Amino acid sequence: MSDIIPQISAIVYRNILWAYRSPFRLVDVFIWPLVMFFTLSFFLVTIGGNEGFLGVIALTVIGWRSIFFVAFETNAMFDEEHWNRALHDLLVTPISTLKIALGGSITGMLKSMLVVILVLTITNVIYGFQAPDLGKFLFALFFLIIAGFSIGFVLFGFSCYFDKRNVFTLSFLTPELLGLLSGPYYPVEEVFPGWFVSVLYTFPTTHAFNVIKSIFGLAEPNYTLLFITSAVWVVLAIAINRFFYDLGRKKGTLVKVG
Repeated sequence: MSDIIPQISAIVYRNILWAYRSPFRLVDVFIWPLVMFFTLSFFLVTIGGNEGFLGVIALTVIGWRSIFFVAFETNAMFDEEHWNRALHDLLVTPISTLKIALGGSITGMLKSMLVVILVLTITNVIYGFQAPDLGKFLFALFFLIIAGFSIGFVLFGFSCYFDKRNVFTLSFLTPELLGLLSGPYYPVEEVFPGWFVSVLYTFPTTHAFNVIKSIFGLAEPNYTLLFITSAVWVVLAIAINRFFYDLGRKKGTLVKVG
């Protein structure tokens, strides 16, 4: 039990070193969120949108990227160690898959915090915008991070059994699609048919984005469903991860290379 913090810290330290040496990871934090933000904010300025819409864009871009960062980092190290032919060395250590995933998710959280600072600073400097309720935004961001961990831990389980190249691709695709479907800056009720909206209400991300939009009077969040769906996603993620991990061990696909 006393080894939990040192082991997770070691994972985070390893990921920070990799991020520092990887142009891809640096671009992922310092360039793509700004490209996404300016694509939307320039259009908003062109059509004469108000400051409330600008605030929604700024905060939801941060939240959307946070889902991606946490989901991707929760699974990425496992796949990378596989391709480096070092996964078998990692798995004979006392570090469990949950600790690996938690270390990755913390890495994603750190990347998310950098984006919070970056986007809010640039939005303030260029547009003079200040988040009116930072506490509520951080509350929503916490649940978006929890959702990102749930997605990443499921993908982690898939990597134990399925082709890791395909799962690695899903690590990019899944959080982006989830963010789009969850209505980051639009009401899902006005875009999707009723039956699909009912499905989207089972996503904690939908409710978390509604919390962000409620800061600007653009949504009515359901906090009860936010808590319930977040808890259900975490429980399902742990169960699915364990199922495919055990299946991978039995089938011999866990660390198989080639």
